[in-house]
Amino acid sequence: MNLKRLLIISTFLISSGLLFSQESFRDTLRISIRQADSTFLAQNLSLLAEKCNVNASRAQIIQARLFKNITISIEQNVYNTEYTTNGGRPWFDFTDKGETSVQLQKLFLLAGKRNKLIHLAESGAVREEQVYFDLLRTLKYSLHSQFYNIYFLQQILKVYDREILSIKKLSHVYEDQSEKGFVSKKEFLRIRSMLFSLENEKLGYINQMISAQTEFNTLMHTGNLYYDVQTDPAKFTGRPLESLKLQSLIDTAYIYRYDLRGARTDLDISNLNLAYQKSVAVPDLTLSGGWDRNGSFVHNYNFIGLQFDLPFFDRNQGNIKSARFNAESSKYKLQSAEEQVKADVINAYSTAIETNRLYNGFDNRFIDDLEVMNNELLKNYEKRNISLIEFIDYYDAYKTNVIQLNTLLNNRTNSFENINFSVGKDVFTK
Repeated sequence: MNLKRLLIISTFLISSGLLFSQESFRDTLRISIRQADSTFLAQNLSLLAEKCNVNASRAQIIQARLFKNITISIEQNVYNTEYTTNGGRPWFDFTDKGETSVQLQKLFLLAGKRNKLIHLAESGAVREEQVYFDLLRTLKYSLHSQFYNIYFLQQILKVYDREILSIKKLSHVYEDQSEKGFVSKKEFLRIRSMLFSLENEKLGYINQMISAQTEFNTLMHTGNLYYDVQTDPAKFTGRPLESLKLQSLIDTAYIYRYDLRGARTDLDISNLNLAYQKSVAVPDLTLSGGWDRNGSFVHNYNFIGLQFDLPFFDRNQGNIKSARFNAESSKYKLQSAEEQVKADVINAYSTAIETNRLYNGFDNRFIDDLEVMNNELLKNYEKRNISLIEFIDYYDAYKTNVIQLNTLLNNRTNSFENINFSVGKDVFTK
């Protein structure tokens, strides 16, 4: 009797937990993969933030193209200590007896520094755009993975819903017959234990669904919607997987992978910075001109001047050496990135080939046959044509095969998405 109460209480708590988890989402929205992509591009906060970084880096190009401003310096004496003898004014004497000077200065960058800074800013903007598109590639892969994960979790939960409904009906019947003595209490409790196990397993998938829905909402920036995804995982458009050549995919990835493009741009930036640091060793020139009323050996003194550093000590040696090592480091990082891209494509392609081969060898009629036999099995058990052990074993086999099929379909779908991710281009589309 204690076991029976425990099963009833546990089943109630699990059912209540499932109800609470479903109610934690505000509304339900049906969505396709294309609708998800559209909303994701418009609302994802990480992408929006990176767009701002791209625009900020483009603004740096404008700044780099600007010429240095002319500097003006004005001096005026405050108090004339000799005003009683020279006839001037005591305070702020703007007459010819006071002292006023004006000077203009203009800095001229030599050795092509300005053009080098412009090229550095342009490369920085290109690099920021590559960061944006690589982020888009990564987040889009996460979005699609969660989309299909939600879909297959929904299919698995439908299986548990049907099974639990059937076992609940059977449990109610056996409870009544057990009280009347037509069915042993041991057999009735075994049915309730089976129901408890199914609901407990379903709870695990419900928790996975909550996690997937939460992550999907974060990517979509849509609060707490419950997404009912609509798709047919068997229908992918594009070239058949078997017709794709591995080397062709690797060559495509070398062109379209934005992280690899970024590594190339990093090398370009390092080389540009090295050239710029060498140009810094050449002193810049400051041209000046001015007028001084009484501060020189003659009144109304006019002058022009040149100013530049004498590079006897500081010739920017340290920065040049550092830039040279950074350029060498960028070269090694580019080689490493190329090897990583190649490894990613090989891994994604090999996994997809094996997963697709297993899928193609699977007979889709098998699950349909299991479904028919499953319905007949329940009727036969109710008629006492088969034993309880046979009934439970077959139910477990049916549930396991349906879950494994959905897992296989999910793995196949993700393997196609992984090829898209590794290549950096949509080889397969939905």
